[in-house]
Amino acid sequence: MSSVSENTIRSSVEATEAFITWYYDALNKGRPVASGYVNSNKTYQAANHAPADIVINGLLVNTPEEWDALLEKQRIPNSVLEANAAKSDSSTTTATAEKPATAAPSASTNGKEYKRPLVQYHVESWDTHVINADYTFAAPEDLIKKYSKGAGVRMMLLVTASGTVTFGLDKESPSKKQHFHDTFTLVPNWEVIARAGSKATRRYIITSHNYRAYYP
Repeated sequence: MSSVSENTIRSSVEATEAFITWYYDALNKGRPVASGYVNSNKTYQAANHAPADIVINGLLVNTPEEWDALLEKQRIPNSVLEANAAKSDSSTTTATAEKPATAAPSASTNGKEYKRPLVQYHVESWDTHVINADYTFAAPEDLIKKYSKGAGVRMMLLVTASGTVTFGLDKESPSKKQHFHDTFTLVPNWEVIARAGSKATRRYIITSHNYRAYYP
């Protein structure tokens, strides 16, 4: 097994820290994260890269947009979910593989409206491993020449993050805190790297994502 340069290790840590900050800040502020997946990247699309694999609590999610819709559902307070469930037994708020949850920017119950965000993720630890220090899939030729193998740019990363999360937080019907664990595979965002160089933000995008939330 070939060794990884110190520069690559340092760059992987910096890239992962930037990704973790962006991703969970977006979740906590109710922002969509679909743009952070390989599906919407034109360079990878042109190279026929496969769509990102997304598995949420054992459920295969077809697109990042469906994941955004499920995230939106997480932000609905428990009191709203309970009120909606009581109104009609024929209507369900549970997402399934056949019928994923739809986005709901606002909801109301008893004349009261809630505003996002109502989910809080607290990352307690994260880790990163360089699984390919010479990743060149879909890379433009000029970037391959510009950034050598040890430059800390052409990396495929395996990232894990864990911590606690509270869903649908509201005073009327508080949720219990759960634990979560995320596993991501990240690859270079060639479009951003080409535009702003190796110091650009959001330099890496998601090709694989496995998420699980659970009670301790």
